Amino acid sequence: MKHGARSRSLKKAVMLVVLSTLVLLAACSSGDKKVNEQPGASEKPVTTVKPAAISPEGKFDPPIEITTGRSTEGMKFEEGRSIDNNQYYDAYLAQLGIGVKNAWVVSNLEGYINKMNVAVASGEIPELAVVSGAQLKRLVEADMIEDLSAAYEQYASENTKAMMTADGGNAMRASTYGGKLYALPITSSSVDSAGVLWIREDWLKKLNLTPPETMEDVVKIAKAFVDSDPSGKTIGIGMSKELNYMGSPNIGNLLNGFHAFPGSWVKDSSGKLVYGSTLPEMKPGLAKLAEMFKNGLMDKEFGVKDLSKVFETMSAGKLGLFFGDMAAPLYANNGSKKNDPNAEWKAYPIPSIDGAPIKVQVGGLSDQYHVIKKGYAHPQALVLLMNFWIEKNWYNPEPGLSRNVDTGILYYPYAIVTASPAEKNLNDHRAIAAALASGDDSKLDTDQKFYYGKIKKWQEKKDDVADWGYDRVFGSGNSSLEIIDNYTKSDMLNMTAFLGGSTPAMVEKMASLEKMEKVMITKIILGTAGLEEFDKFVSDWYKQGGEQITKEVNEWADAVK
Repeated sequence: MKHGARSRSLKKAVMLVVLSTLVLLAACSSGDKKVNEQPGASEKPVTTVKPAAISPEGKFDPPIEITTGRSTEGMKFEEGRSIDNNQYYDAYLAQLGIGVKNAWVVSNLEGYINKMNVAVASGEIPELAVVSGAQLKRLVEADMIEDLSAAYEQYASENTKAMMTADGGNAMRASTYGGKLYALPITSSSVDSAGVLWIREDWLKKLNLTPPETMEDVVKIAKAFVDSDPSGKTIGIGMSKELNYMGSPNIGNLLNGFHAFPGSWVKDSSGKLVYGSTLPEMKPGLAKLAEMFKNGLMDKEFGVKDLSKVFETMSAGKLGLFFGDMAAPLYANNGSKKNDPNAEWKAYPIPSIDGAPIKVQVGGLSDQYHVIKKGYAHPQALVLLMNFWIEKNWYNPEPGLSRNVDTGILYYPYAIVTASPAEKNLNDHRAIAAALASGDDSKLDTDQKFYYGKIKKWQEKKDDVADWGYDRVFGSGNSSLEIIDNYTKSDMLNMTAFLGGSTPAMVEKMASLEKMEKVMITKIILGTAGLEEFDKFVSDWYKQGGEQITKEVNEWADAVK
């Protein structure tokens, strides 16, 4: 996940940090019950040299021990507690008969990745480890981790199997090599990264404009917004110098409207994986961006203005529309509503340039996997730990494993095996929309009631912009998740075809290739270079590392078939 892939992951983390918060709300929900009790210190784990039996309740008897490596970044502990002695480790021993021993502990994620890189290289990984896609491939090739196929088939609960395959099986396929399951993926909600078109609805109505049906309509709306402001300060469409392909604002979704998938891996006519940014479908979209800039529909200083400056433009009421993610009202255009109560934003689907159906790109899966070291006597322990996490956090939450509501200290980060539902936020929207339509919230779970309450409060009082944000994300009437729900029903989502993390060549070359890619796009938009710059970029991309990266990506694809 480092270097090339890490740069992409960090950018995505900055843009989608609110999304992660939304998904994790379920993992830290504890209802109304306070967690004041301080469990006693964990008993010393009992090591056994004989295979341990598993009781009908899914518990090792006698207890076993498993080692792991940890990062304590972002964790807080109550007095007397630590990463070696915490609520999750207590519960693992008491309820599963699994005693956890930390083989090593580092203070941050960077340290963890470095430590795990060394462990993989030396062949001395802990008995249970979290690794990246690239590390997983190396471990499989070196025969250093257990085949989990039998353990998963025998011990995975129905809820676990449902969550592991809720994304259509993509995460499990990324964990499988040669037909054998070598890892349990840390599943995530990739659908949350699907983009929408955010438009100042109050401006649309004021100018008697209709919602866009084609990409040319988007251009016309942006022009109308600019032309309607005699001061000349209004910007039609928001872009930033980062030229992000996802998040808010982004150019990726505009290019999706031209049937291009920048920064994503797609299959060509022969079934081979190719890098979307190098395909000719990119050129019409780049030409349109250059045309919009030339015609004054974009900020003339977009090439030097970062995301924060674009947010300031939105907050000042000087931006008419942008392509963005579902959580934008919680962090991007919420300042607009705060400063101008009459400002209204609605989400619309990404339109097509030619009327032909399009696909909206979504990010890959979380590039993290749980593995068991080769030779460990109890590989089924990983499956039981996953069953435990899913049951205690998503299906039947156990308050004592969530957080202390008095101190605010979160307990769930102590867990050594985790996963998130593939469509958590989307399912919340569906339930909330139904409750809003019927007026009956009795079937909503804890998180859904929280969002529902925020939306109802906004509808009644309109005194908190945060409530407005939840309405625009989870509510009805052109909310972002309403649009994304329609994407899923119409088969309009396109996930990157490469789910293997970073290949060796990516680690070495991808960062410089990404920089070259953004320089090319910036030049074309600003008009300092023509579309021939794209052709030169494609040629240079392959020569300067892209050919090897493509080779390694396809080797991964062949290995997981």
